[in-house]
Amino acid sequence: MSRRIYAKKSLSQNFLIDTKVKSKIIECLNLNQSDIVVEIGPGRGALTERIYNNVNKFFGIELDDDLYSYLQLKYQNENIEIINDDARKIDISDFIKNDIEYKLVGNLPYKSANKIILNFLNSLPKPKFMIVMVQLEVAKRIIGDEKFRGFLTVLIGIYCKSEILFKVKPTSFKPKPKVNSAVIKLQPYDTPKVCDENIEGFMDFVAKSFVSRRKTVLNSISSGNKISKDIVTQLLNSLQINKGFRPQNLELNQWIELYYLYKNRYE
Repeated sequence: MSRRIYAKKSLSQNFLIDTKVKSKIIECLNLNQSDIVVEIGPGRGALTERIYNNVNKFFGIELDDDLYSYLQLKYQNENIEIINDDARKIDISDFIKNDIEYKLVGNLPYKSANKIILNFLNSLPKPKFMIVMVQLEVAKRIIGDEKFRGFLTVLIGIYCKSEILFKVKPTSFKPKPKVNSAVIKLQPYDTPKVCDENIEGFMDFVAKSFVSRRKTVLNSISSGNKISKDIVTQLLNSLQINKGFRPQNLELNQWIELYYLYKNRYE
């Protein structure tokens, strides 16, 4: 317990030290004594310390072996379980039954944040909601900010509603990251906006349509998916979508309508 734990660059670790930011995150969780909470990357316990006494059960998923050992020694309470595993791959159903609700929180490593979010959105049970810290630019991509909208917006948007709760400066961490961060809330839908059997095909269609953001949506869909321009023009006209738009100009629902129209007419 006395050995000092340092942040590891290899794991994109930046420890949250700002008391006000910690308090705002806890407030967003709206904790009560019946809650089950999963924290991704508890680190040295910055949030854990404020959570475990106020909930029914706490699970901390920590990849770092040193931090896992540290947390195991620090928290030997009946309602706490520290798990040494990778949040990008973990199957949460090994620890929480499918019919039980839980809340998820975490200061996510920048380089693996998207994979962690998608793993839990694709898992059962899904979290009731997720309050997570990510790079500000990534947060803007997820929520579909006009200047940052792209494939990630669509990818996550079919699973959940998202919003930026507040921004966080580099000085709130040690060591300081080189970019600004944001805390976002992700609220999973009961069912994805695209049915399970079509998700893979839909994602492939959209991913190929975003190969070149500078091309018009007509050219990007045509070249990326190897579909004739005549067919793409018909699809766009049917949905009253301007063929001069860029892929990032389209809303999630327009991508869904485009895919199903193409699938039903031409596949």
